[in-house]
Amino acid sequence: MKIQSVLGPVDTADLGQVLMHEHLTCADWSMRMNFGSRFYEGDKVTEMACGMLGKAAQQGVATVVDGTPVNLGRDVHLMREVARRTGLNIIASTGFYYQEEPWLGFRDEEQIYDLLMGDCTDGIQGTDSKPGILKAGVARAGVTPLLNKVLHATGRVAAETGLPIFCHHDPSVHSGGEILDLFESCGVPANRVILGHSGDTTDLEYLTAMLERGCWLGMDRFGFCDRDLGLEPRVDTIARLCELGWGSKLLLSHDLAAYLAFWDSWETTKNSDYLHLEEDFTFIHRRVLPALRERGLEPAAVDGLLTANPRAFFEGTSSR
Repeated sequence: MKIQSVLGPVDTADLGQVLMHEHLTCADWSMRMNFGSRFYEGDKVTEMACGMLGKAAQQGVATVVDGTPVNLGRDVHLMREVARRTGLNIIASTGFYYQEEPWLGFRDEEQIYDLLMGDCTDGIQGTDSKPGILKAGVARAGVTPLLNKVLHATGRVAAETGLPIFCHHDPSVHSGGEILDLFESCGVPANRVILGHSGDTTDLEYLTAMLERGCWLGMDRFGFCDRDLGLEPRVDTIARLCELGWGSKLLLSHDLAAYLAFWDSWETTKNSDYLHLEEDFTFIHRRVLPALRERGLEPAAVDGLLTANPRAFFEGTSSR
């Protein structure tokens, strides 16, 4: 089976180790256009992304899923250039994040559907690159009226194209069931949906309830152990879910960006020692996988979190 990377179709048998949710950059286009090099320098971001992801490739990573939605600064030209320079398979997303904004709020569902479907049929940003996955987002406020419209359009595109969906969600408000219900109403089965950032909680009752619905869990915020839930609780939760028989439904990643412009100034970022960060795109290999082995997971089970599981997700097959 083949899926779309930014440089063309890739056979799922050739995906290798996959980081299922990363970002080359999240940097708003309006800010870029208005503030130029005070906010963003394209050549430098490309250099940083190549260097940081090149280190991941040296650890064995072959494929990176860029989960940047349209309205967080998705940049397919950056993805294509980094893919060419590093040799990585980079899979782009299409879809919208959860923020309230007039460009979506005053637009009807059919227009949103048409925009997303255009990416899938015609290519992204005037290129022949097509998305390999759809992106959606639900925050702590849950499925608002705006998100109900946006997610419904996203679900329709998924059902028609066969693309899977990654949905950012906040497990602390237990919105996963509502998200799965909405997508299922569009014809998207739960086994085609990742509930992202599920590793932000240790609530096993909630996580197992979602797994029993048939979805995948994104244990995908290992780039934020210094800000949010620490490394040990995240690893313990994965180990416990594996003990309960759910290891084949978990997907690992960092949710990092070479330049994340939410809170980091461009001056700080570009002058950082970005090739020697503790939490980078190699953190899972250096810290998480060894910790899982220490907790008794068999080598094949640990390897499957980065290889067999992503392949099964994209192929639409899985086993418990």
